[in-house]
Amino acid sequence: MQLSFFSFCSRFRNCTSRENDDDAFSFSMGKRKSDAVETVAQTTMKKLRVASLQQLQKEEKVDESFFNNPSSAGANPIRKSLNTTFDKYRDDPRNEPDNIDVEGTSKLLGQLQIELDDVGALIFSDIVSSPSLGKITREGFVDGWAEVNIDSLPKMRNLVLQRRSALPNDRDVFKSVYNHTFTLALAQGAKTLPLEMAIEFWRMLFTPPAYDWRTSSTPWLKWWLEFQHAKKTKAVNKDLWKQTLSFAEQTMRDDSLSFWTEQSSWASVVDEFVGWVKTEKRPGGGGDAMEVE
Repeated sequence: MQLSFFSFCSRFRNCTSRENDDDAFSFSMGKRKSDAVETVAQTTMKKLRVASLQQLQKEEKVDESFFNNPSSAGANPIRKSLNTTFDKYRDDPRNEPDNIDVEGTSKLLGQLQIELDDVGALIFSDIVSSPSLGKITREGFVDGWAEVNIDSLPKMRNLVLQRRSALPNDRDVFKSVYNHTFTLALAQGAKTLPLEMAIEFWRMLFTPPAYDWRTSSTPWLKWWLEFQHAKKTKAVNKDLWKQTLSFAEQTMRDDSLSFWTEQSSWASVVDEFVGWVKTEKRPGGGGDAMEVE
């Protein structure tokens, strides 16, 4: 609209210049010229008012967006604070300005009083969507904590502790942490976990304070790990990782394994485990095996 205004000024100047140069114009011509100038001025000013109104409406929408969507870029003080916190723990700010690596992650978890071998470290990694062990990206860190409106270390620790306490009973929280752990533990470019690594994470995830995979009569986790060694499983893929959780939940609801049938769509390793339990741990088809202390 600014160009239209300048166009109006130019046309007005041209009209008045011609009027001064030609004294022979009649009164009627002068009047028509004056009317033309007035019309141009009115049209231009009308456009200016419309443009001004549109700009005001645009600014009102921006203000509304700010209050209704405080997470928008540059508008959220939480995100600014999180970026500042992230910067403090970067290992190599010059070459990797948007990454925190092992040393920085260890320092950050230390500040949060979270042990590296505790399930709390897995909860933290899930919240910030860590792409691999010991690595945190700026995007994952800022988005993860901004989503829950947290921007300080004490609040981060409190949320991790809350979710840690919720693991045994909150399936959504546990499932999120469990599934992300597989991605977290994968070596770059790998699609499977070495058995020994999978076992370490199963032990962390399927024992207190996380999900306690055992019943009063069956030490399910102990049997599961014993079977994997006996079978000499070499690696665990994503499907088996996820099915292990589903199977664990089923056994906690039905210790007798009556939910399992040969027609069930379990992974072959699960099918073999059920057969192993029935022949090695529950010979004769007995439902209960032993008391678990």
